[in-house]
This record gives sequence, C-alpha cells and structure tokens, in this order.
Amino acid sequence: MPQILGRYARLALLGGFTLTVSAALAQPVTQVQPTPASRATGIVTQSDTDDESELDDVRFTFGAAVSVSPRYSGSDQMGSAIAPAARIVWRGYSISTSSVARASSTVNANRSAEAGLSGPLFRMDRFAFGLGASINRGRNVGDEDRALGLKDLPSTIIGRMRMRYAITPHMTLSALIVGDILGRQKGFDLPIGIGWHRSLQPGLLLTADAGTTWGSAKSIDNAYGIGPAERAASGLPLYKPSSGFREVNGSIGLVGEPTESWVWLARLSVVRLIGPAARSPIVKQKLQPAVLLGFGYRFTLH
Repeated sequence: MPQILGRYARLALLGGFTLTVSAALAQPVTQVQPTPASRATGIVTQSDTDDESELDDVRFTFGAAVSVSPRYSGSDQMGSAIAPAARIVWRGYSISTSSVARASSTVNANRSAEAGLSGPLFRMDRFAFGLGASINRGRNVGDEDRALGLKDLPSTIIGRMRMRYAITPHMTLSALIVGDILGRQKGFDLPIGIGWHRSLQPGLLLTADAGTTWGSAKSIDNAYGIGPAERAASGLPLYKPSSGFREVNGSIGLVGEPTESWVWLARLSVVRLIGPAARSPIVKQKLQPAVLLGFGYRFTLH
C-alpha cells in the first residue's frame, strides 16, 4: 500500500508541476489568503505582502539570513549558517532560492520548505490550492557525519501540493503533500498545521504556527534509517523505520517593515521528534530548537 500511495503521490506532483508552469503563463490569479506557517519559512517568503497575487509588475527581493540550529535532525550539537536569499514574484507566482531553507540546517535540506517555483492555481471562498517544486541538492556526508550514521542522498526535484483553508482572517489551516518527483530519493511527507498572524502595529507582524508531519517509510529512512553501510561506518545497530508521524513542531516570529522597501525577520522554532524518527539510533536529542534572523530589500519593475 505505501508503494502504491507513493506512486500516485509522485504522479500527482509531477502533473501538478506541469500545471503550475502552464498556469503561470496563462491563468489570471485571484488573491490567496496568506499562510502564517509558510510565512515563517524564510525571509524572502515572509517579506511579501498579502496583495502580491494581484501584482502585474515584477517584484524582486534580495537579502540574507543566518540561523542557529542542530547540525542534523536529531543531533545534540548546534551549528550555524548564513545564506543569501532571493525571490521574484509576478501575479502570485514566485521563484525563490532554497538557500534560506538550507541555512536552517548544515546537513539536511528541508523538503517541505517553500522555495523554488510555487504559485496558486485555484481559490474558492476560504479554500486555496497551489503547487510548487524545488531542486533538492541531496546530501554528501563526510567521514565525520558517516560515523554518526548519516547517509548520502542523491539530488532530485521535490514537488509540493499545498491546500489551505482560512478559518478566520488571522488563522489558516494548511496541508501539503511533499514528494520526490524524479523518484531518486523516493518517499513522501504529509505536513499539516495551523498558523496565526496579527499586526501589532503598522509595519510589525507577529506570527505563530504549530503542526505535525507524517512520513512514508522511505522518507523517514532517508533521514533516520541505519543500513548495512551506515552500521559498518558508525557501529550503530541496523534500523529500518516504518511510516508514521515523525515530528510535531511550532514557531513564533516577528516581521518588521521599517520602510516600504526594507523588511526583517526573527523566528524561533522548536521541533519534537516522535514515533519512528525518535526511535532512530542516530537521534541524540529529540527536542530540536532553531533561531532564524534575516533581512531583505524589495523593489518592483513597472
């Protein structure tokens, strides 16, 4: 059954990616309710305002972000990273770098991060549906990381099918299907969450969100499994995880817009590993905190 679900999820994401490209060229876009959970993904995503889906001009954002977070998911050691950020938006469709997503981890890339190509396809009343795709550069581990039980992962293209429901003007329920379109890493995840945002004063926004992620057996194995090669390198016992809920998470952030062009972001997030992820021998610390700080400069070409 998981193999069948994975095959259908991959086909749906591949078809959805094609529709996203086509719609970006041809379809008028209605305004989409913003999702606070996705707002906290990175400075570039966060920096754009609610009316971007109605922009006929092209909006550019350039900036940088620095983060402090665990070296890998489950690590008891913290690391830091700094990365550039860039985003181009037209009528609600965007192309953004995944650098900010990578800045939140020195080893793992977040498959569900709102980076790459994304955009809304459909909106009806409070419900919105969109698709996206991004390049995942995979993972090449060195001897030190290999001794921890981590494994190499090939680069691929990750697809996202996103659904949102606006409970109130300030609260949004969201769900995603995130999977490997090319089938190189295989596996898929189902993150779901609820986000909230409120303006504290003009130019200052408070955001908060909480959620959980279900992962297929292969997806969890990519990050937490121990095969014969990993056992030989690390001395850890073999571990083949099953599918299941892998984490619960929450974050709180502040977004400031001191001027029309400049924007800054500060976000604190916490992930608690559960289920098959928490039982992995590579997990040294189940509670995973992270801090992200960033800024961006925006301008529009008329």
